[in-house]
Amino acid sequence: MTFLSTSSFFLSDYLTEQLEGNNYRIGQFNYALKSKNIAALTLAEDKADYGSMNWLALNQALAKSKKSSALELGYWYEQQDQYKSSTTLFNTAIMWFEQAIRLNSQQGVVTLAQLYFQQGKLSKAQATLQRLSVNINENHLVTTALVLRIKIAVALGNVDQVEKLIGSYVFNIADTNQIKSLFYDLKRYAVIKNKTLMKSNVRGNKSLQLSASLSCTTSLQLFATNLSHLKHLDQLIKAFKEKLPLAKYICLPAPRYISVKQLDCMTYSNKAINCDETKWQSIATEVDSRHIGLMLNKGGANVHLGILYFDIEDNVNVFSHEVSHLLGFVDEYPLRKGHKKCQRIQQRPFAHNIAVLQSYYQGEQQELRARILKEIPWSASIKADTPIMQRVYINSNMQKNWQLGTPIEFKQHVGLHFSESCQNSSFVNNLSSNITAFKPLSRRTQLRYFANDFPEEYLTLLEAKPSTYLMPSFHYNIALALFKQGNIVDAKYWLLQASKWENDPMKKSRIFKGAF
Repeated sequence: MTFLSTSSFFLSDYLTEQLEGNNYRIGQFNYALKSKNIAALTLAEDKADYGSMNWLALNQALAKSKKSSALELGYWYEQQDQYKSSTTLFNTAIMWFEQAIRLNSQQGVVTLAQLYFQQGKLSKAQATLQRLSVNINENHLVTTALVLRIKIAVALGNVDQVEKLIGSYVFNIADTNQIKSLFYDLKRYAVIKNKTLMKSNVRGNKSLQLSASLSCTTSLQLFATNLSHLKHLDQLIKAFKEKLPLAKYICLPAPRYISVKQLDCMTYSNKAINCDETKWQSIATEVDSRHIGLMLNKGGANVHLGILYFDIEDNVNVFSHEVSHLLGFVDEYPLRKGHKKCQRIQQRPFAHNIAVLQSYYQGEQQELRARILKEIPWSASIKADTPIMQRVYINSNMQKNWQLGTPIEFKQHVGLHFSESCQNSSFVNNLSSNITAFKPLSRRTQLRYFANDFPEEYLTLLEAKPSTYLMPSFHYNIALALFKQGNIVDAKYWLLQASKWENDPMKKSRIFKGAF
């Protein structure tokens, strides 16, 4: 039996040599493990089940001096956070990446910066990258760090910094798929507009911008402020074109980047996105689309005249619902209190699917029917034998003896069915009110619930009058915003630009007068 003195200065080195040479007895291994010998801990960790309590304990012991173990723990806790979305797990991952960095792990610096970036913590990601050594021998780390710096600059709206990084020596000599993919995205989404710079970095790459087709009822240019959101828009457009019937009516060119510095928006999870629309002047001359859309990180989806706003969480059904507003359809769920369309009887038809009309009428039925049908956009779809009013007796004088609305026994027919659109209006809810909002169908559609289908009957209405109820071009939004700021001269200029998108002389005149 060999005697090993625990006081021997060389004991740890001896055990390490035996363990690394695979020339050890079980007693030596157990003693070394109990003594927290690195070689013994490493051997035990190799045999432990990944993610087990034993594996975690062994790596925690090793991570005090071994940067690879600290990295492994960081990766594991980051992975667990992705599954469970726990602040504790996220902070623990950061703790172990920080430990790896203290042990001089350059991989730890890049990985932690990526983690911050994925969480939207751009300032922390930037600060972490500054801890990276200037002398790195690992090309993949150099490339990954460069790509991350560019993505951060894009998200922060620092386009000048993006161009500077692209023009750097490192970027030009890099020939990896990671760099090629990044430059493809920068070009596709028009992040960089420096043609000389683009030409020097890409060979034989044709323009990817799609032009608006004359076959579309309208065109919509979508914008986002970072590459991740732009890629998401690509997927959203693809799903929309493959699954949703409204896709054939709207041209969607490749999404485009807009610097966050060009925007001034208020975004809250439970409120509609609201932006200073004078800011859109900065891109107006670069866009050849009637409508524009902006996807942000959060905020309620809505359409304001010619601009669509939505967030990263909105799915393709929500997107389709909002697109329908640009095409001239109105919500069939309760509109906000005070909505202008619910304050009085419509002066003229204003949407494919909603009419705000008198509730009660007096007179001869056929004459009333003929007069009322002229006020209903879908009148051509109402069969002659489908009633649109019912006799009622209000008082002994027989006044207001017809109530507008298709009887329930005809609920499967296109007719005049009650819509919830104006039920939030105090004016309409007043008992003495003589106003009701009507819709063509009694059943609930995508205009009521996002997940419902967009009905064939509504597609027929759109086919019949594709441009009649289109929202004005986004230039009208700019004009209105400038008018509200008291800038009348510039507002008139943008009204003129908006009017150029109209073919109908009457609508062109209304747009130019700011009377949409």
